[in-house]
Amino acid sequence: RHSAGVWSDVVEVADVGDDAAEYVASIVCKDDPSFKDVRVVSILESSMRKVSDKYCPDAARVGFFSDLPQGGLTDGFPILVATEASLELLNQKLKEKGKDSIPMSRFRPNIVIGKTNKAFDEDNWKAIKIGRGKDAVILHLVKGCPRCKQSCTDQLTGERGEEPVATLSEFRALGRSAEDVYFAQNAVLNGDSYNKGIQVGDPVTILMRGEAVWDMEDVQAE
Repeated sequence: RHSAGVWSDVVEVADVGDDAAEYVASIVCKDDPSFKDVRVVSILESSMRKVSDKYCPDAARVGFFSDLPQGGLTDGFPILVATEASLELLNQKLKEKGKDSIPMSRFRPNIVIGKTNKAFDEDNWKAIKIGRGKDAVILHLVKGCPRCKQSCTDQLTGERGEEPVATLSEFRALGRSAEDVYFAQNAVLNGDSYNKGIQVGDPVTILMRGEAVWDMEDVQAE
């Protein structure tokens, strides 16, 4: 058991073992020997790190006491939703500059949705349903996700450039600072959608729309 820091929070984590550590170390230490004693950890169920109450709707609260959902070891929210149409528009703008397109993996979403009406339509989604009937999962999209330089890193080569942040800054600088550029939406489960599953190809229904929400403070993630 160890204590670990995630932004301003301190949580309790458990080391998941030498096999996982050796595998990760074989990758991250190959080109940079300054990385030493790499370990892989998982947050303990007893450790609380909740999402921000500034953005979480009441319907996403859980349990008898209406607790805020857990954020775990993610930046701030447990789920990230992106759409193929938004990536297509970004790649179109990159190609117009004579630059290479980028894969969706650069943004590391949990859920990717296709066949939407337009790019960045997800900005105005407040709640969506994935699946059918009583087993469907409801997600609340709570705010846009500000993008940092991590999205400029090629996950296969480790090389870092200026894209896609440079191009996103031309049409997706939507926060309090011009440096805050957004792609994809942070989301939380509805309070009764836990212990349910989704599958590739499940239908997606937009249940509610509303005004787009961006960070209430400067982000300027590094």
